[in-house]
Amino acid sequence: MRFTRFPYEAYPRLPFTAELAESLPGFVAPPDDPVAWVQSAFNFMPDAKQASILRSNALRLILLTARQVGKSTIAALRALFLALRYRNSLILMISPVGSQAGEILAKAAQFALELGIRIRGDGINEQSLLLPNGSRLVARPAVPVSLRGYSKARLIIVDEAAYVKHDSYRALSPILAVSGGALWVVSTPAGPVGHFADLWHDRDNGWERHSITAAECPRLSAEFLEQERRTFGDLYVAQEYNCQFVAAGLQLLTRSQIKEATVETLPEIHFRLREKTRIYLGLDIGKRQDHTAIVVLEVRWAYQPKNNITQNIPEHPTLVLRYATRLALDTETTRIPQLVRETLQRFAPRHGEPSRIDKLLIDATGIGHTVVELIRQSQTRAHIQPVTLTSGHVERHLKDGYLSLPRPDMLNSLKMVFELGNIKMEPSTSGFVDMERELIQFQPSGDQQEHDDLVMALAMAVWQAAKDYPELLLPSQ
Repeated sequence: MRFTRFPYEAYPRLPFTAELAESLPGFVAPPDDPVAWVQSAFNFMPDAKQASILRSNALRLILLTARQVGKSTIAALRALFLALRYRNSLILMISPVGSQAGEILAKAAQFALELGIRIRGDGINEQSLLLPNGSRLVARPAVPVSLRGYSKARLIIVDEAAYVKHDSYRALSPILAVSGGALWVVSTPAGPVGHFADLWHDRDNGWERHSITAAECPRLSAEFLEQERRTFGDLYVAQEYNCQFVAAGLQLLTRSQIKEATVETLPEIHFRLREKTRIYLGLDIGKRQDHTAIVVLEVRWAYQPKNNITQNIPEHPTLVLRYATRLALDTETTRIPQLVRETLQRFAPRHGEPSRIDKLLIDATGIGHTVVELIRQSQTRAHIQPVTLTSGHVERHLKDGYLSLPRPDMLNSLKMVFELGNIKMEPSTSGFVDMERELIQFQPSGDQQEHDDLVMALAMAVWQAAKDYPELLLPSQ
């Protein structure tokens, strides 16, 4: 909704008093309970979940909903309640595009009309509502530069928050710094990545969580949902109506696969299998826009249940993330061999342990060949395998010991070890947090917002390990 612009000077900010409130036509001060207010003022009867959201005084609230369950209505009522109750309040309504934010504003304006309040803009913002007590409701697009200049907001509502980028959230935080206002993020899911998905899945961030699925909304019939499923498929219904964060083929891995690979502690290696332990390293070369990253994987073997027919006790390998780190952007290339030496030394066999030959895969695409020569000259004890990543499907040996490695094959090996449960990660492992974040965000297309340096280093190490031990690409018993 767009309102006629009035000169701001026509509506001076007068000191708010009870006498002034009574003299302003259409002004109605709501009672303490917002639920009682919406029931008496608009004959709106919220269900239990809607009532809980309306009454929430949480400073940070995330609302995960299905389509068409009334989230915009609840947000508009809460915004109007606060704006009427507290004079000179600023309520900001943010959406990926301004017209979407205007939808919540339009609902709030319609409710204000029902109270007899004259609809007028604030004289500054094209999409705005100025109330008789000096409070303003302003709709803005989620563009960082357009959010600068606002301050002391009592409430910020981010609608369709799954489509709002992280830098826009950063622009919103200072607006709440002085006022101590509330931030509501409201959305249906849009895949398992992004800031909204991170907020929902982080159970330790202190946000108050609410969700409303289609099954919990009496206005959406089972017949309608079945028709949606037949027309658009199960994945569409799962995300749009069942509040599930569906990858929809964009992400390499799902959050559940990454979660299943994460274990608090790993079992001890049987002493008879310790000599079979192997170390694989992946080194992804970066410079200005990408980090140089190195990842260490360990192949561990474990006994499986006895085969009652053959009486054999099979053995099966598992990959374990031991270490992951990145160099700062613009780190000198000559620093990389030192990183490799320090990493190899960290995982060198201790006294009394079996000797072994570690394998190091280096992405020699681009300037990587220079790094390969520097590492070769450093005379590391590891077997060095330079690779150039291609979009093809055929692995080829090149001169000077280089290998042409199809990127799809490499990523497929990474995906399979996660799907089969043949890779494990401990949260206490150095670099785990960065690795987990990259894995969640990673897309084979490379379109993710997060860096992918650790994932690519991991994928190279996984590929070589699976090549040496094909059992890694088979399910364990």
